[in-house]
Amino acid sequence: MRSNQVTVERAIIAGIFLLAVCVRLFYLGAAPLSDAEASWALQSLDLARGEAVEIGPQVSYVNLTGAALYLFGSSDFTARIWPAITGSLLVLVPLLFRRALGRSAMLILMAGLALDPGLVAASRLAGGPMMALGFGLLALGFVYTRRSILAGICAGLALLSGWGIFAGLVSLLIAWSLERLIPGKSVPEEGQAPIEGTPPAWLTGREWISMLLSAAITLLAVGTLLLLNPQGLAAWIASLPAYLQGWGQASNVPPLRLAAALLVYQPLAMIFGTIGAVRGWLRGDPLARMLSLWFIVAFTLILVYPARQVFDLVWVLTPLWALAAIELAHDIRVDSSSRLVAAGEAAAVFLLLAIVWMNLLGAKIAIVSTESSLLRAGLLVGLLALGAVITILVGLGWSWAAARAGLVWGVCAALGLYGISAMWSASFRSEPDQIDLWQPVPITRNADLLMQTVEDLSEWNTGLVRDIDVTLAVEAPSLRWALRNYPEMTTIAEDNLVALPNTPSIVIARQTAEAPRLAETYRGQDFAWWIYPGWEGALPPDFLRWLTTRQAPLRQEQVLLWARSDLFPGGESILETLPLEVPALEEEEQE
Repeated sequence: MRSNQVTVERAIIAGIFLLAVCVRLFYLGAAPLSDAEASWALQSLDLARGEAVEIGPQVSYVNLTGAALYLFGSSDFTARIWPAITGSLLVLVPLLFRRALGRSAMLILMAGLALDPGLVAASRLAGGPMMALGFGLLALGFVYTRRSILAGICAGLALLSGWGIFAGLVSLLIAWSLERLIPGKSVPEEGQAPIEGTPPAWLTGREWISMLLSAAITLLAVGTLLLLNPQGLAAWIASLPAYLQGWGQASNVPPLRLAAALLVYQPLAMIFGTIGAVRGWLRGDPLARMLSLWFIVAFTLILVYPARQVFDLVWVLTPLWALAAIELAHDIRVDSSSRLVAAGEAAAVFLLLAIVWMNLLGAKIAIVSTESSLLRAGLLVGLLALGAVITILVGLGWSWAAARAGLVWGVCAALGLYGISAMWSASFRSEPDQIDLWQPVPITRNADLLMQTVEDLSEWNTGLVRDIDVTLAVEAPSLRWALRNYPEMTTIAEDNLVALPNTPSIVIARQTAEAPRLAETYRGQDFAWWIYPGWEGALPPDFLRWLTTRQAPLRQEQVLLWARSDLFPGGESILETLPLEVPALEEEEQE
């Protein structure tokens, strides 16, 4: 019997991990790199090509990705592979804390980390905080399980992952100190199953030395890329000053947008995480208190950090999901004799919540008047009240344990399906008129169309798709990355566009740049390259429409591709010759 249970559990763990890998690698290179991603990918590319490069604080990403680009070639997929791998390994962290969590909470936490919209989206970003988060939590887990060498390796990789590790360490240390200072005693819950095994001890003195030695070796080996890139250690030392400099930089992300991102993308974790935190404090559970304090401190630090970004929220998602997993493991338990009743209630609750969602979908396309709005609001309240009535009737007619389990099952099924939809939207979908809060701003668009145009011009005139000279007159890492495979690509300052020293075949510049000489001897085509949110504040003005379709007002910034007139037969215009027509993305007006 025990062998069968272990086999089923291992199959579930393997399935969750395989699912996490698939959602992080699926279409990983489909979307073009943003400016923020490309700035890190270009450092790795220069390193792979043996060129002089000034490395930033994210040494782990730059060196490991540089090795991947050298071995497998430069592509958007390869540029994002290491954050995706680290994000997949993050799903295994609950295994290291199984004795503290219990089996059910461990499996629920693994599923939450595997499919969380924010964690999946951050795992698919080149650079970003995922390597710091993943390696940092793996190091903490290996310390907890007394695996000193693995802990040292992961700690070294985490320290080399940029200033994000300092944000995580500061919040964790503050939370740990507060939990130690706040008095309280543990009150065991009636009927609670004992945690398997005995709590492991933390590292001993000798094991700490082993961990520090392995961390030092990792810093030297990865930080210098096996001594091929010695300046990597200097870049690592500069990570702390880079974090401190962020306190003097202003961000274009309003603080309330961070809170809105949690409520919109993680409703399941927010609901049950909050309940779990309250229950933990009432019972005096040290683990729940520690996790709730970690969540509060980390979220507060991100809110007040001037250089904040939405994907910095990955540091609060892990303690939030841990609290939710502990609570769900308690709430979903029900006697075998009551499971059929709980399943029936869960189906009814799921159906009611599905009707609520369909009503919201209908509201965003209907011509809404005051009377119809009140009618729809009344319908929503009535549907939610009906769900509460069903739960009360099941509790009175059968048992409150069955009523609680059925309600939790139904809510988890509905919000879990919504979370998968939000994950898909934030990670894979890239329609021109849609935007997600977890996408790095500005978003890069039309890269495939611009590159197809350059390739066509090159093939017409040289017979090869990447043998034409291109001059880039705009400082944009995303454009430099897109043109990385053109050996005759040069860059000039935008101020020098008025008086070009020569007549390059192709010139790419901002649409706002003044270029009278180009207008005389070149033909141009505009491309909407950068997309920004077209609203101020936390959420778009038409929140319901954005919630259901992710459509929102957008602001675009264009680049112009200038092609010399003699590249075309008879000097014809590019608008008449190019096979691709790229309509500008129209800015959506607020209704």
